[in-house]
Amino acid sequence: MLLNVKGSTAANRKLVTTAAWWYAEKLMGSRLMSNLEINITMDNNLYKRTELEGSAIWEDEGQRPKEFTIELDSSSQIRNILITLAHEMVHVKQWAKDEMYEYYNTPGMVRYMGEKMFMKDIDYWDYPWEIEAYGRQLGLFVRFCKDVGIADREDMKEAA
Repeated sequence: MLLNVKGSTAANRKLVTTAAWWYAEKLMGSRLMSNLEINITMDNNLYKRTELEGSAIWEDEGQRPKEFTIELDSSSQIRNILITLAHEMVHVKQWAKDEMYEYYNTPGMVRYMGEKMFMKDIDYWDYPWEIEAYGRQLGLFVRFCKDVGIADREDMKEAA
């Protein structure tokens, strides 16, 4: 996997890089990962500009894209950045494994797990691809923290 991370601090870039590799391996495996290029930008103003903590898009053409851009709001605490990264990596997996496809010639039409649907007909919280991403983000984050030995760090713990 070709991974480029920019923005934020050197310590945050290092942690995001480690987490992106870990998430990719858990979600996709080394064979699929080997063909991917992921560019991650940590932007201090992302939330102010877009009201999003993160986003993911694919950059290349084709049924199974290989080039992705992830944006993360770096004004958040590092814990939230890593959780958001896990969420966006689930979307990368969905596209890379052809579980999800967005029809750009038919705006708003999505194929997810073989079923075509129009996004306008479904509430955001009922999008099945978002249900999967939200459902997996915290578990991925917790497992990552345990595996790399940072689970006991104060900045990785949920605020009281």
